[in-house]
Amino acid sequence: MSLVCYSNSSESENEENLEDTANCDKSVIKNIKHKNLPQASTLLGESKASVEVIDEPSLHEGRVRGFKHERGNWATYVFVPISGDLLEDLQESCLAQISKLTDFKTSAEFHISLSKTIVLQYHLIDAFVECLEGAIQNCQSFPVTLNQLMVYTNSERSRTFLAVKIKDLYMMKMTELLSHVNRVMLDFKLDTFYKDPSFHITFLWCLGDQVKLIESHLPQLVNALKDCLCIKIEIQNINCKSGYKEFTFKLKN
Repeated sequence: MSLVCYSNSSESENEENLEDTANCDKSVIKNIKHKNLPQASTLLGESKASVEVIDEPSLHEGRVRGFKHERGNWATYVFVPISGDLLEDLQESCLAQISKLTDFKTSAEFHISLSKTIVLQYHLIDAFVECLEGAIQNCQSFPVTLNQLMVYTNSERSRTFLAVKIKDLYMMKMTELLSHVNRVMLDFKLDTFYKDPSFHITFLWCLGDQVKLIESHLPQLVNALKDCLCIKIEIQNINCKSGYKEFTFKLKN
């Protein structure tokens, strides 16, 4: 089984230049270009003092921030939301099988990533969301099946993930959907998704690089989980989360 690495944070903090956003709705770009930027107090709060945010992994189950926090910059990513009910049985059964190997944590929410985590300045969020909505407005919903366990690690190799992967049969459909998201990323001069994407849903994770340990137990794990491993879902919505803001776009039936 091949190891798949992916990042849980932005690998690029490029400056966005709206003059070059050729593919987005021209009216959106025009409005942003002529719109007065918000005052610093609106974006950053009333305090005049610069407050440094110190990363405390102990407050986040040992997770380490992948990029430095800067006020006015919002971590943003695009994904397909997945109902928790669809993977609960798999998550519980898998945890029961491998809980003695290392300290596994359960994923609180399930999703299929369609972007890396990128950084948006606050005043660009509305324009980004509007362009994303326009890019996927004609996309149709479609079903997929997940049936393969995979082990992933982030680029820093500080966390390891156990996930269930979408069957290759649906790769073309997922890649087509991803292409619309990538186009918006390019318009805003942001990193696109991985060149060879692996569409999956993470349901368990642990700290450190535990790939070899988990992979050594995959055959037994797959055999034990065969009754709940095949999962069918419908790709119906695309979500974009930026800081505490979350936007949902419904695909056509």
